[in-house]
This record gives sequence, structure tokens and C-alpha cells, in this order.
Amino acid sequence: MNSATTHRPVRPLYWSVRRELWEHRSLYMAPLIVAAVTLIGVLISVLTSMSKSLAKVAALDPVQQMSQLSAPYSALALMVLITSVLVGCFYCLDALHGERRDRSILFWKSLPVSDTTTVLAKAGIPMMVLPLIAFVIITMMQLVTVFVSTLVVLTHGISVTTLWSKLPFMQMPVGLFYFLVVTALWYAPVYAWLLFISAWAKRGTFVWAVVPPLALIAFVATIGGGSAVTSVIKSRLIGAAEQGFSISSRGEMLPDPVKFLSNPQVWMGLLIAAGLLFATIRLRRRREPL
Repeated sequence: MNSATTHRPVRPLYWSVRRELWEHRSLYMAPLIVAAVTLIGVLISVLTSMSKSLAKVAALDPVQQMSQLSAPYSALALMVLITSVLVGCFYCLDALHGERRDRSILFWKSLPVSDTTTVLAKAGIPMMVLPLIAFVIITMMQLVTVFVSTLVVLTHGISVTTLWSKLPFMQMPVGLFYFLVVTALWYAPVYAWLLFISAWAKRGTFVWAVVPPLALIAFVATIGGGSAVTSVIKSRLIGAAEQGFSISSRGEMLPDPVKFLSNPQVWMGLLIAAGLLFATIRLRRRREPL
């Protein structure tokens, strides 16, 4: 028998992403710490007031009942989501600048990994990896909250049906995953801009990332269009939920992928992100250690 050696593909993009996770433990440690602290607060609230809350919720209409009972789970998700976005932004600012600052770029350029692969791997961290980490963390924390809430309800002699029938168990993970996708696509040009600054600036990456948008607002304001530019930037920074969801007649916030994908701002942002990433790749090819 011929024992031919089977060679697995190198998969440079995969290992480049793994390398980022090895080098930047804050990518998953920061969301975990925030989730743990928030979970403790939520569980204290559940332990002290769950039975009273159920009695008050019973007198509300179905939409308000769902809103009240979902509040702890929304708080968990919101805190982890905000942390993930902030971690992604600060990661992008340092991702390419840091390797020039500590001169590790000389080592990484000596490896058979292209600049395209390196930049795409770094861009994939905030746009793909962090949302997946957030999804796993939030789902696990919500399951813990459901378990503790169930125990509290049972110890007070209340039927779990009162709790379980009002919680949107199926909608929560689906809505969370959808919102994470919306957030990643909506913030794509922001992350790409920060990566570009990280590759371009010699120092003061945060200043260089913030000053140009502020200068643009000031310049346009002098010709009477400052409010329009401000609203565009504001929408890009905090408008992901507004762009991806619709409010029903009963006041519920419902996922609306048609509204999101038909929004020209989404595709314009993705085109800008692609252009910035292309420029970042070209910059890294010419950049030397600081």
C-alpha cells in the first residue's frame, strides 16, 4: 500500500483571524466581564422582585407584558452589544498601527501571508467574529436568567406558565442574530475608516479618526449644510436599530430586513467600506515600522 501524505490546506485567512484572537484577548474578555457584571445586577433584580413583577404584569395588555418581562434580557443584550462595538472600534484603531509601533510588522511580512489576507482578517474581527462572540455570550446569559427566573417563580408557588407563556423565547435569539447582522453591516464603513487611519497615521490614531469628520461638519456648517452632515454621521453611529427595525401598530419593534436591504445608505456604506479596505491594503504594502 502506498501511504501518501495528506496535506491540509494552510488556510491563511483562518489562521490570521486566530492570531488576532490570540493577541487581543480583550476581544472576548471585555464582553464577558461586562456580561458577568450585568448578569449579577439582573439576577439580583430577579431574585428580589420577580414575584411582585409577575403580579403587576398580569394586569397589563399582552404587548406590555412581553415588554416588561423581556426588559432584563434586553438589558443584558444591550450592554454586551455596546461593549462589542466599542471594543471593535478601539481594536481597529490599533490593529495596524500597533504592529508598526512594536515593529512586529517585519515578522508578519516575512510570512507567506498577503497584505490582503491580513487586512481582511483584521476587518473580519469587528464585522464577523465579535458579533458571533456577542451572540454566544448573550444567549448563554439569557438562558441563565430564564433558569433563575423559573426557580424564583416556582419557589413562590406560581405556575411557570405565567412566565414562559409571556416570554418570546423563539423571537429573542432570531431577533438578536438579525440585529447583530444589521449592526455589523451598518458599522462596516466606520470599522473600515478606523482601520484605514490605523494603517496611515504615525501617531494619535484616535485624533486622526475623529478630527476629519468634525472638520467636515464645521466646513459644511459654514455653507449652511452642517445639520445634514451631522444627521448622516449621527445616524451612522447610533441609527442601526432604526434602520433595521420597524414599529408595529401595537408599538412592537419588529425586524424588517426588506426596509434595511432596500435602504441605499446601507449599500453606499458598504461601497465606502470596500474602498477604504482597498486603500488600507495598499497602504500596508508600503508601510514601514515607526
